[in-house]
Amino acid sequence: MAIGIPNFPRRESGSFRKVVDAFLSREGLAFAEILSASRIERIFQKHGGLFGCHGVYTTAIMVWSFLSQVLRDGKEASCQAAVARVVSYCEVQGIASPTEDTGDYCRARAKLSEAALHTLSGEVAEERSTSSDTLQLQARWANGVESCWGSGQLLRSR
Repeated sequence: MAIGIPNFPRRESGSFRKVVDAFLSREGLAFAEILSASRIERIFQKHGGLFGCHGVYTTAIMVWSFLSQVLRDGKEASCQAAVARVVSYCEVQGIASPTEDTGDYCRARAKLSEAALHTLSGEVAEERSTSSDTLQLQARWANGVESCWGSGQLLRSR
């Protein structure tokens, strides 16, 4: 039985789900547009958790795909779907794509440092809470959706 987080919108929350769906509707790895590889690498290096520097499953790709995976439901949350998103991202970026084998993905995902993820989320939250420009970091998308990391929320325009 799942335990809910007090004062946190349930996954089924209509407005939250709509925002997440709009954000995740992009091809490939949506978080790659708003969370830089250099920031991820710096933080994971600090925690001794940097990996995959010369492979397909780099630390940054794994953070982006992991975040994308945990925000999805059902079959879209599977490792197979996550690998497909990584393949799509790699093809768009013109870099080597992984095989469809989910084993490599799952082993790389297991290398993600919990401490580094905690530091990463804390740094982003702190940056947003002290930003003077209305607490926004925007990535404009062709479909009219903006992702804004302000107070840890994604906001939908239109």
